[in-house]
Amino acid sequence: MKSELAIKITKVKEVKRHTKKVLKGNTAAAEAAKICKATFISAYPITPQTTIIEEIASMISKGEFDAVSVNMESEHSVFAAIKGAALVGERVFTATSGQGLLYAHEVLHAIAHLRLPVVACNVGRPSYPWNIWCDQSDSLAQRDTGWIQIYCENSQDVLDTLIQAYKISEKLLFPTLVVLDAFYVSHTNENVYIPEQKLVDEYLPPRMVSDTDIDIDHPKAFGGLVAPELYDKFNRLFWQDMNKVEDAFNIVGAEFETHFGRSYGAIEAVNIHAGTKKILITLSSITTTARGVLQSNPDVGLLKIRLMKPFPKKSILKVLEKVNKDCILIAIDRNYLGDNEGALMQEIKRAMYGGSRKIFGVYAGLGGRDVPPTTIEKIINIDFNSPETEEIIWIDK
Repeated sequence: MKSELAIKITKVKEVKRHTKKVLKGNTAAAEAAKICKATFISAYPITPQTTIIEEIASMISKGEFDAVSVNMESEHSVFAAIKGAALVGERVFTATSGQGLLYAHEVLHAIAHLRLPVVACNVGRPSYPWNIWCDQSDSLAQRDTGWIQIYCENSQDVLDTLIQAYKISEKLLFPTLVVLDAFYVSHTNENVYIPEQKLVDEYLPPRMVSDTDIDIDHPKAFGGLVAPELYDKFNRLFWQDMNKVEDAFNIVGAEFETHFGRSYGAIEAVNIHAGTKKILITLSSITTTARGVLQSNPDVGLLKIRLMKPFPKKSILKVLEKVNKDCILIAIDRNYLGDNEGALMQEIKRAMYGGSRKIFGVYAGLGGRDVPPTTIEKIINIDFNSPETEEIIWIDK
């Protein structure tokens, strides 16, 4: 019997109007920007993101990508530039990583609250202690900036998610950060199926002018001082629309399957049923390792979180209706944000507030430390029913 992963790959191979290539995750991101017809790109080099922008620059110089690319003096300027370009109606793209994203923090807030449909790619790495390897601390530290955040498992996921990101951002007027793991995804070659340009155009029409754009025939003020009563109103409207994201995200994913043959949603549930005793909750590339381990652990389920912000509470609660109350939830965090729990553990506990399920948080793979199948097996074999088992667990190897 084929595994769910094998079935998923088979479906990709059956889809027509695609070209198969072997690409790194960063190259897949550059290809996505091209086929989504981004018109303005700004960037500043930082490892391990740099090759995304180098690939885009190469395509533009060869005449394969019709866009303007501008090299800026810092990531703060990068995001200021795409803010300005988005304000005049351009479809924009950038990529960053680690300290670059942290440096842009102020502008991230501005882009979100100006309701600009910016799409950016972040290749996840930590900040300090200084490190360039895989970690999700940089992006998860930006959870409160008002950006949608989506986490990718592999190179195909990167390409497909960026296409969906433009769709959701331009539909609801929110910026979206698409996150891939440094090196495990960004610099690893994999089979990627690239859809024909016409197929993408059918799914993603040109960006429409919105009320958030500059219109010289109807002048508006942007970024001015806002009195308390208007500030409250702006944020309430922001809150109302942000609460629409989860449902809209699942609809966009279903539409994507109709066009491209690959199914996506806010979450992905694997082997979750009445007999499931433990559920691993994962982000990004650790998910792939966990899929393989599940083959020899039929009583263990997997809950992959794609939409991390806003957190898909409704989708998660619906899936968990299938399992018994004594099923244990185990959130695997590849980040440390200065608190007791990692970001994923925090969000799961918040979503499950008022419930009686046992929830444990596991730190694994921080700073690029490898998470092989043996580590996943070690997590699964922890005696979570023992009173001596701590709520938060660090896995050394």
